[in-house]
Amino acid sequence: MSLMARSQLDLMPGEKMVMHSHPHWWFFWKQAAGGLVVVLLLIMTSAVSTDWLSDVLWFITVIALIVWVVNTIYQFVQWRTTQFAVTDQRVAYQSGVIRRSGVSIPLNRVNNVNFDQSMIARMLNNGIVIVESAGETGDSVFENIPDPESVRSLIFGQVEADETADSERDAAALARILKEQNVDGPAAQSAQDRLKELEGLHAQGLVSDDEFEVKRKQILDDL
Repeated sequence: MSLMARSQLDLMPGEKMVMHSHPHWWFFWKQAAGGLVVVLLLIMTSAVSTDWLSDVLWFITVIALIVWVVNTIYQFVQWRTTQFAVTDQRVAYQSGVIRRSGVSIPLNRVNNVNFDQSMIARMLNNGIVIVESAGETGDSVFENIPDPESVRSLIFGQVEADETADSERDAAALARILKEQNVDGPAAQSAQDRLKELEGLHAQGLVSDDEFEVKRKQILDDL
């Protein structure tokens, strides 16, 4: 797979991209500082009148320029292949050129989202996004995220939309089962109430994902 192809997240069937970004341009601050050093070396070399000192400075400047160019190209490829994305199903992060790594957090496992910005980061509009999730993943920290406050709000919006979609699917499944089994009256209302209460507890984090699925199945099996 080419680097250009890897700069885009591979979506699962039926999955829709909501937000996709590479790291904030502050990612390149070291390369910008290195470029400034190279420029200063060029100025110093041009200002020196002593031949042997000028030759030494030229040698140092050429080496520094080569190192800076190679490092800048590498960091650009690293930036290009590092991506943070929010879809209608998950929060995803991938990075790496040769050795790839990443994390994918389903929306129904997101417990909380925080962001952190220093004073300088606020001026630059970048920062850190921390996603707290259920299971073994725990807290996932994503750095150099552009406009982290908006990203936080976006993730919360997608989590809420995912919960609504799950509720609608459960309601549709329950209605189908009630119709197939010709269940109505108090039994139907009781099942709907129990399912609604279970969804509320799950949304508050009082019931884990695994417990929710087990109890949801029990409610449907009781019909």
